[in-house]
Amino acid sequence: MVHLTGRCNLECRHCYMDGSPRRRDRLPLDWVLDAVRTAPVLGIGSLFLTGGEPLLHPNFAELAEAAGAVTGLSTTICTNATLVRQREAERFARLAFQVHVSIDGNQEFHDDFRRLKGAFVDAARGIQALVEAGVPVTIVTTISTNNFEQFPSIVRWVVDTGATRLLVQPLLDLGRASLIADQRLSSEQLNMLIMQTSDIANLPGRPLTANIIGASKRFLLTHPCAAYVCNGGGCHRGVTAEVKKVVVRENGMIFPEATNLDPRYAIGSIDDGRLADSIAAFFAHGYAAFDALCRSTYDEHVPGWPDAIVPWDELIAARSREFPPAEPTVRGAANASGCGVESLAAKLAQLVP
Repeated sequence: MVHLTGRCNLECRHCYMDGSPRRRDRLPLDWVLDAVRTAPVLGIGSLFLTGGEPLLHPNFAELAEAAGAVTGLSTTICTNATLVRQREAERFARLAFQVHVSIDGNQEFHDDFRRLKGAFVDAARGIQALVEAGVPVTIVTTISTNNFEQFPSIVRWVVDTGATRLLVQPLLDLGRASLIADQRLSSEQLNMLIMQTSDIANLPGRPLTANIIGASKRFLLTHPCAAYVCNGGGCHRGVTAEVKKVVVRENGMIFPEATNLDPRYAIGSIDDGRLADSIAAFFAHGYAAFDALCRSTYDEHVPGWPDAIVPWDELIAARSREFPPAEPTVRGAANASGCGVESLAAKLAQLVP
């Protein structure tokens, strides 16, 4: 997941990245191009280009073309869609990209939540252009106590747009959303949201896939390695160390798994050199601390979590700011893709002298 820029034409009340029209930080073109082109060698098969608003990166078109040219790399653009026109839609269709667009309620609520009048109309126009161009569109909607009652109408609207999938994000206490953390759903509301989301599969007419964003408590209890790695002692995948997701922030910091971690747990920075170099150094010197963070967060929260969905990213981000990193140790074979037992070192050997 690559946050190309912190700049955004909106300043949403819940933005976990603190995107804003006033921000000017962005990732350098050459570094991103190198990371994108070497992703498959690192075992990375999915690329998410996001922001801020990724279309505001001055080199976005070149980055998109480069990602589309990488064989075996599935690319998704995360955008508010207000800047999407026919040209962008046709490019995404030609490059076989998927697009995620955030819509959070009816026009009045969405515009207020996004803090810009007309945001809903502009986003709807962008979504229409994407659907007409044949781009698979996923609508991402953040649900809080303030728009909980609108959820059924949001679903109907999504169906009418021609989008293929709906991702439902219960409001988290991250980034700017910490200012409205009192609007997080109650357990009763979350349970109702889960049931309503599961019922979407039974809607008449065109099928719509729908999922809640978050970790299933039942799944985490059965498979703790969804939160961390079993380190070989019974791990059904035979993995001893891994990173399932690499997050590159707009300020150049690189994180394992979660976007809002404390910098002490960073993989590194773009200033350290190529992504492959940073990952190799992380497994040698920083992975042990991150593994300890994951395990301690799991032990403290997951077994007694009161709801069916665990806000794992929120929990691990909060704990990263208070949990002291463990002494680093050198791990054995590492696997960046999370599948199989091929050593990451073998892959990195193709890239790093």
